[in-house]
Amino acid sequence: MRSASSFPTVVTIVVGVTVVATALLTVGPAASPAVPVASATAAAAPPAADTARLEVRLLAAVNRARRKDGCRRLRPAEGLHGSAAAHSAAMAAQRTLSHQVPGEPSLRDRIAAAGYGDVSRLGEVVAMGPKSARSALKRWLASPPHRAVLLDCRLRLAGLGVHAVGRQLWWTIDLVRR
Repeated sequence: MRSASSFPTVVTIVVGVTVVATALLTVGPAASPAVPVASATAAAAPPAADTARLEVRLLAAVNRARRKDGCRRLRPAEGLHGSAAAHSAAMAAQRTLSHQVPGEPSLRDRIAAAGYGDVSRLGEVVAMGPKSARSALKRWLASPPHRAVLLDCRLRLAGLGVHAVGRQLWWTIDLVRR
């Protein structure tokens, strides 16, 4: 089992001029500053109707990585799905990559509003840019803070939200342990 205790609470990874991902793992209140992002110049993203398929593929891929690391699979949680989807949409609307965009509640408050106010541990990974579940997961697993969140065996429930705006995809995974 991996622990995030040796990693900073919030880490931002920058590739060129485009921020591609941030990770957050917390057991107490935390906020992260919004990071504006440059416009995307990648291949066409799938239509918004296909984002549900990306979410299913991403959960399966994350669970394969967790199983390989000795963790139980994450179980999907409908309330967390709503929280993650709304957060991806909020990031896209403000063209900002952050765990809390201006005017949005904190991660802990979003999770509580989704029906998970009694969590003992929570985490989130977000990204802007990857065009497939495989590439999103590959980027997250290549980064120690993101890997620590996704492979934290103490986290058991997850909600995934992928939001498409034109050719750009915004990704959020919210994870909790009750």
